[in-house]
Amino acid sequence: MMGESENEKLSASLNGNSTEVRPHLVPTPRPHFLGVPALRYQNEYVWFIFFAAMDIMLTWYILERRGGEEVNPIADAVIAAWGLWGAIGFKFSLVLFVIIACEWIARDRPLVARRLVWTGILISAIPVLYSLALLGYHWRYPLHT
Repeated sequence: MMGESENEKLSASLNGNSTEVRPHLVPTPRPHFLGVPALRYQNEYVWFIFFAAMDIMLTWYILERRGGEEVNPIADAVIAAWGLWGAIGFKFSLVLFVIIACEWIARDRPLVARRLVWTGILISAIPVLYSLALLGYHWRYPLHT
């Protein structure tokens, strides 16, 4: 059993009247996923990946469902050699390269990295907007062949 002094110490510590000096608990920082720090431009990367995915989806739709042609010669060669899965792998390997480059550059030059990611977003948006314009045009003025 506890002695009187131990009981008094326990009661005093529970009531906040303890004269005993205890070290304060310091919260430890949360570990990052696999020790990797958070990405610097997460919101921008979401837009970048969104436009890349839309580009793949619209390209597939125009090529397979509408009988269109790929105007990018590199993408056309990839699609001819490996099909849709090759195009997906090619597109997202480029996306991954840009994201890694932005994170690498942001260590020393964050403004340059932010400009690079926004340039990537704008460049990725161009084929999406072009494809949507083509689909809209052909929806409004269908071909009668």
